[in-house]
Parts: sequence; structure tokens; C-alpha cells
Amino acid sequence: MSKAIPTKWSGKEIGVTIGYAVLTLLCFFAGDCLGFLGPFFWVYGVPIALLIAGIPYFYIAAREQRYGTMTIVGVIFLLYGLLGGALSNPPYLICTLIGLICPDLVRMAMGYDSFVGTLVSYLVFAIARVGAQINVWVMPEWCHGQAIEEMGEDYADALIANNAGALKCVLFLVAVLVAAALGAYIAKAVLRKPLTKYGMLKGAAPVEAPKEA
Repeated sequence: MSKAIPTKWSGKEIGVTIGYAVLTLLCFFAGDCLGFLGPFFWVYGVPIALLIAGIPYFYIAAREQRYGTMTIVGVIFLLYGLLGGALSNPPYLICTLIGLICPDLVRMAMGYDSFVGTLVSYLVFAIARVGAQINVWVMPEWCHGQAIEEMGEDYADALIANNAGALKCVLFLVAVLVAAALGAYIAKAVLRKPLTKYGMLKGAAPVEAPKEA
């Protein structure tokens, strides 16, 4: 007999979900800050962030096994992009919307208590986080101009020159997906007890839906 999926949210559940969404965002903010070390780290800060962002992502996915959990996470990233003025950039906007809509759909299709389903949703979430970096290949002139304004001409020249070509783009996307998969298993190792408690790991007893008063 399949367990009932809760549909109503309490204020506490929304607050906890927002809290873990912010923690996930901070992982990527830390990855962005690596860009101060050089152009390579600006591009590959995303895969590095994915190695640790899986921990808050998988925790809240296991704790709140319902539609809307990852939508809340996506809204936090949308607000971050809005405050930073990044949503005026089409690739960034498209990627952000993918991250807002698709992870919850994947979990709904594959099962909210499925580790594999959450892993696949994390892979989709990972691709949604490349909105800034993908401009190196799809809008290089725009990206170069932005980099000059923020980091200087030498930095901007190195950013474009060192990543030129379709092969570099493919390698970057592969690195993102591999890092997301590794991040999922890092989260599994770190969070084994709570993931077992909430029924996400194989053989664990599923968490019961909250009873209405």
C-alpha cells in the first residue's frame, strides 16, 4: 500500500524548506566567490559547489516528500537572480526557470521517496545552475564585456580564450553532471541516518504522512 502524499504545508514546513533552500544557495554563492581566484574557478565553481550543495538539497527532499519542495528552492534562486539583475540575460533566465519547474516534476514522476529520482532531479537542478557560465560559449562578446566591468580586461580575455570551442563547453557540462552525481552520493554518505529515517534509502521504513486534526 503506497503512502499518502501530504498536500498541505504548515508554516514550520515552509520555513524549514526556505532555510535549506538558502543553504543550498549559499553553496553556489561560495562557488561564485571562487571566481576571484581566476577565470578557471569562475567557470568550474559550479561543479565544486555541486559537491556540497547536495547535502541540503537531499535533506530537504527527504524531509518534505511532496510537490512544491523543489519549487520553493527554485524560487529562492529566482529571487537571487532577480536581486542581482541577472534575469535580463536570456540563458540565465532560461536555466533559472528550468530549475524552478523541472526538479519537482522529476520527483513527482519517479517518486518523492526515491533516492534515484532525487538524484535525477539534482542532475536537472545542476544543469539549471550553469546560466551564468554558459554565456562563455553562447554569448561570448556579452560575457567578455561583463567580465571587463567586474574583473578587468586581462581576466576577461583569459576567460574567453581559455574556454573557447565547443569541446570546452561539452567538458564543462560533463563536469557539472559528474559533480552532481558525486554530490548526491556524498549527501547519501553524510545523511544516511536522516535519509533512512525519512524512507529515501532502500529498505527503510517510509515516513508517515502527517495526520490532520
